[in-house]
Amino acid sequence: MRNNETKVWSGFFTNLLGVILGIVLTFGGNALWQQREEKKKSKEMLILVRNELETNKEWFKSQETFISMDRYVYQRVLELKGNWKSIPQDTLEAYKTRTTILGVNQLTFSAWQILQNSEMIQKMTDKELVIRLMDCYFWINKMQEVIMKEYWDRKVKALPFETDLYKYFDVVMSNRESVSFYTVMSSHSFGFWNLFPTIDAIIDYTIMLLDKRGDYRYNMEEEDREMELFIQARIDSVYRNRP
Repeated sequence: MRNNETKVWSGFFTNLLGVILGIVLTFGGNALWQQREEKKKSKEMLILVRNELETNKEWFKSQETFISMDRYVYQRVLELKGNWKSIPQDTLEAYKTRTTILGVNQLTFSAWQILQNSEMIQKMTDKELVIRLMDCYFWINKMQEVIMKEYWDRKVKALPFETDLYKYFDVVMSNRESVSFYTVMSSHSFGFWNLFPTIDAIIDYTIMLLDKRGDYRYNMEEEDREMELFIQARIDSVYRNRP
């Protein structure tokens, strides 16, 4: 009788242990699978953010190229000082076309907005990287505001509503706001030009951190000399190569 009871209890505890182990393995396996899926989604999301940064970097480069082309025309217009007859008609027509182009695309923030509004950003262990991303997108947005306000808005105000080719430039040179805009934008000393290599360096630096994610640890409490030197080197390089 006692042997039977012992066998019953032995079988009961064996089955109980099996059930407990099964539950532990099931929940543990699910937890590991969920953790792996979260890491996978986080990696995929950061790849999208990285690609978005590359796209925005190209946007800034296109803006710099576009404004630099305008800068040359603005310099020529100021140098002519109303003597429009001194240059060929087709060249003057090209100058007018250049000064009247107003098309501009906006930056894209969709990938970053999705990441910001998701739970993934809360679960990211590399908080320094999150801070860097927030800082990078902050400056990208501020740079876009500067370009829109200091360049595109002022360019619109500098345009006269005149179809005649010679009168067009006569009106431009008689408009104090237009002359001021042309003078400022055609100057190498204007701080506006420093913003392009600065934002370019910030984006590159952030992309570098994204590429090093998992191996890179950044001490945010210490002064960020590395980033300062990175940005300054980019600006110095631009000025060394500037004509």
